[in-house]
Amino acid sequence: MTRRTARLALPVAFLALTFSSGATMLAVMVTVASGRSAGWAVPVAVLCASVPQIVLAPLAAPLLDRVGPRRVVIASTAAQAALLLTAAAFPIMPVLIGVVAAKSAVSALDGAAFMLLAERASRAEGSDTAARAFARLDTARLIGSLLGPALGGVVMHLIGVSWVFMIDAVAVGACGIAVFFTPRGDFGTSTAPTTWWQRVREAPALLFQNPTTRVALAGLSTAIVFTSFYAVAEVLYALDVLELDPLGYGVLSLCFVIGRLVGAQAGGRVTVQAAPRLLLAATCVMGMGLLLPGVWHSVIAAGAGFAIAGLANATQVAAIRLIVIGAVPDDLRGRSLSTMASVNQTAGVLGTAAAAPVVAGLGPAGTLVLAGAGTLLVGVTAAAFRSRSAPRPVSARRGPS
Repeated sequence: MTRRTARLALPVAFLALTFSSGATMLAVMVTVASGRSAGWAVPVAVLCASVPQIVLAPLAAPLLDRVGPRRVVIASTAAQAALLLTAAAFPIMPVLIGVVAAKSAVSALDGAAFMLLAERASRAEGSDTAARAFARLDTARLIGSLLGPALGGVVMHLIGVSWVFMIDAVAVGACGIAVFFTPRGDFGTSTAPTTWWQRVREAPALLFQNPTTRVALAGLSTAIVFTSFYAVAEVLYALDVLELDPLGYGVLSLCFVIGRLVGAQAGGRVTVQAAPRLLLAATCVMGMGLLLPGVWHSVIAAGAGFAIAGLANATQVAAIRLIVIGAVPDDLRGRSLSTMASVNQTAGVLGTAAAAPVVAGLGPAGTLVLAGAGTLLVGVTAAAFRSRSAPRPVSARRGPS
């Protein structure tokens, strides 16, 4: 496989992986919600889909430079395919919840591994950039996350839940095969004789010692807590405040996705030097986008605000990745990307958990106001901290391990 073909193979493989994840979660949630124990089983399934990744990703991150991202993805997809075939054979609630938890655990490093593969492929080709490589992955992930639940629902309705898992197993297997045939890169492999725990601590220590990455990660994770309120309030805002029907809600929810797709393409032009400023600006813009429909209750304001928020969110994603990979040596990039993902996922879980009482107390419109104002305040505060911090260029200096 040529380098140019690999540039397209990775996004296609990532699309297949995210397609499988979306279809699997839809099938699991519908099956679990239809059972007698839906009251406790649904939240347990949601937690099983996220908590194992949050806990295991930083602990397993040294695998990315010990065995390489390519082998990590191949092993992960093989295990996921086996788990999905198990779910197809035994589509009952205890098995499905167990499969979700196990799948979350074995796929904990998938996102960081794909980003590392894409970044290495861009350097090997020479004519590509990490920003464009990440933009292609983001576009693939968004398309996969849209197609997965939609086609999964159709398959489940027409021929049954087991077929969803079998199709997902094929998609995951195809992902692993595509990655298997990508070129083997050899960038920044560390031979330092360190313990596993030292390697677990090394990337977080370096990221949080650097003022640029510390402000970026702390600011973004705090903003994510507020923006997570939007995910919970959106459906209630559409149905109760705007009084839309389910179709109208579906169209409205696409505005955020369209904004993210446009932003993912624009993110390919972000540079490492501009990334810190763009991250802060995008955080402020996202806050204003969420604030707009909270203050002005109309379909036009909601559509425009959510699209702006999606565009800004894609810019945040592009910027934070470039900030992280630009702050560490080659052999720490995989572990640093894994650290970034764990921090952001943790913030998302905390924000989602806090959203329920916030929506109950403020209502959906008030929650959007809080989400927007909080996100905007975080962006302004982070900008103030960045301007007061002693400037340090993004460097590849290693911190103590």
